[in-house]
Amino acid sequence: MELTWVAVAGAFLLASFVKGTTAMGFPLIATPMVAMLVDINTFIRPRLYIMDAIEAMEGNGPRSGHPRAMNFLLFSTDPVALDSIACRMIDLNPEFVPTSKPGEQAGLGTYHYENIELLGDSLDSFIVKDFLVERSPPVHNAGGRLRGFLRNRLTPRPVIDPDLCDRCGTCIAICPVGSTALDWMRHEAGKVPRLDYNRCIRCYCCQETCPRGAVTVRSPLLGRLVFRK
Repeated sequence: MELTWVAVAGAFLLASFVKGTTAMGFPLIATPMVAMLVDINTFIRPRLYIMDAIEAMEGNGPRSGHPRAMNFLLFSTDPVALDSIACRMIDLNPEFVPTSKPGEQAGLGTYHYENIELLGDSLDSFIVKDFLVERSPPVHNAGGRLRGFLRNRLTPRPVIDPDLCDRCGTCIAICPVGSTALDWMRHEAGKVPRLDYNRCIRCYCCQETCPRGAVTVRSPLLGRLVFRK
């Protein structure tokens, strides 16, 4: 199971303009994070967005993925359209990207292919259908008990591979929730860290920072059945 963070490049790049913030600790599908990205783009309004995809990353990114030659550059004054075209190049529905609809509603651009004007080489010649990326819609947070039920049974979750984990503790150190969500198993020396999915906020910081690529993101059984994965 892979993440779709690469697909929100047009909007996500400007998050660094917020003093003291990083991607760590922000679950991308959370409404506040999406709203922040759209607001930043609305406020700053860059003249040009550039996506360098001469060589991309697929799989268990952003730290443990694999390079994949894509051989294209995208230039656009419309960040929503840029992300939309990038999505189509990796055979991903742009509606699955959390910033697409809010970005269009905010007047930043359009993700509808029929409304996007393309210049340059034919798009069909760049489409890579076997690009390894998560192809399912995000499950948005609900409230109260329903939120916990949906999150634990539908949304992708981090999973630690005991054969790859070297027990370095990087994931525990980076977890924004702390030991209530991810910690060593008591009285069981040598075991991999334990994840409490009732506490996990699905920020995937552990997956992003694992130096061994031992943490992957997978959908629970119900999530795979609902989204036919």
